[in-house]
Amino acid sequence: MIRVGDLLRRPVVALPETATIREVAVELVKNRVGLAVLTAKDNQKRPVAVVSERDVLRAVAERRDLDGPAMAVANRPITVFDTDPVRVAAEKMRQHNIRHVVVVNKDGELVGVLSVRDLCFERAILFELATAEAPATP
Repeated sequence: MIRVGDLLRRPVVALPETATIREVAVELVKNRVGLAVLTAKDNQKRPVAVVSERDVLRAVAERRDLDGPAMAVANRPITVFDTDPVRVAAEKMRQHNIRHVVVVNKDGELVGVLSVRDLCFERAILFELATAEAPATP
């Protein structure tokens, strides 16, 4: 079984929750990623929100002040544990219609970000997802 933590290859883009929309946009472009994690002021390992490239684009389209707080366009992070099987991450992405999940350790500390792209380019992962037992429906 492949675990989420096994797929983390890129450093996570994390900024303090006091970051501006512009600061988030700069980091997304600089690091060529689609999601930034905003962390607590008092604990940079605790994720409190996420800002995607789509959130930044929406802010531009709405003519928001890009020097305003990123928290104004941020969303609640959807998390998985680094020890979870990859199918858990894939299911959360499908369930929430998102392309990224925030990965935390057992203490809830930020470990990384897993994207749908990370799941798509490994034959072993695709096989595991294809043969996984379907989740029970309520």
